[in-house]
Amino acid sequence: CHGDTLFLALYNELTLRHLQSVKRPKVTDRIEGWHTYRQLFDLILQEAPDENATATSQTLFLIPDWCFDIMHEFLYQFQGFCQFRTATYAAAAKTAEDPDKSPQAHVAEALDVLSQNRDAWAVETVLFYLHRLVAVGTRANASATYRYLAYFSSVTLSRLECLLGDYRASIAALDVIYDPEAELVAVGEDMKSPEELVNSVFSARLSLSYHAGVSYLMLRRYKDSASALGGICVFMQRGFKTGQLRKIPGSEQFSKLFDRMIALLAILSHICPTSFLEDNIAAIVREKHANTLSKIESGEEGYEDLFVFACPKFVNPAVPDYSQALKPGA
Repeated sequence: CHGDTLFLALYNELTLRHLQSVKRPKVTDRIEGWHTYRQLFDLILQEAPDENATATSQTLFLIPDWCFDIMHEFLYQFQGFCQFRTATYAAAAKTAEDPDKSPQAHVAEALDVLSQNRDAWAVETVLFYLHRLVAVGTRANASATYRYLAYFSSVTLSRLECLLGDYRASIAALDVIYDPEAELVAVGEDMKSPEELVNSVFSARLSLSYHAGVSYLMLRRYKDSASALGGICVFMQRGFKTGQLRKIPGSEQFSKLFDRMIALLAILSHICPTSFLEDNIAAIVREKHANTLSKIESGEEGYEDLFVFACPKFVNPAVPDYSQALKPGA
């Protein structure tokens, strides 16, 4: 690679992704991941052609699947870091309530590292990179790779806003994908619309449909939610039957997410009892959740259990005051 910094940054990201998939990351690994992605995105944005340039500088070539994998892992690590930070603070605060106990060594070490890296995985910076990648990749002179990154960044941005509880922003983030005036994107020898590009990478299509479905549900746009979730569930059921989905990397997670979406559709079918589901999906909803829906109809509680099972793992992006974690009553 002759010391090419962008090549090395991409290699670093790929290595980091593999390591975090085979072992439980320590706090230092999570901080290292943050610096790895910052370096990668800074280089990618630096290599982007100037907005006023007339010719496109073809210096970066990545396939759509790899582009989505980068963006998906970026947000996955942000989500994991936020959950780790919250859990670590809660563990320290719980210990502080008992004066006879001292915090476990790994908790104290994690608090120390976190307090020294307060800007790590800052939500403002995460949002900045996603918005910049969308802006740069939707310019008229953007190359195919930058367009891939832009549209998959918008899918990732929609997911992030959903996890933060800003459901309107989650839906708005997808506007660039459904823009009727958007230029076609070159994918190999084919020309595709942004929507076709996203649908060609199944993991991206699944992420978009699931988080859009959750956001529509929370906005009480029940038919839109059912349409987003029902459409992807029909596609997945066919894929399970033919075995096509098992050939896709990450397929072990598809069944879990399918079950969660079916649970969301069970909620929707009760809130908005209209015939919006295909018969085969409606049958699965009844098969899996008939008892729970019967309890709800009889006046018992059940919505909360369904939603807790089906909803994404929301995050708290606020950085706590680590100096207070070991004080009683924190």
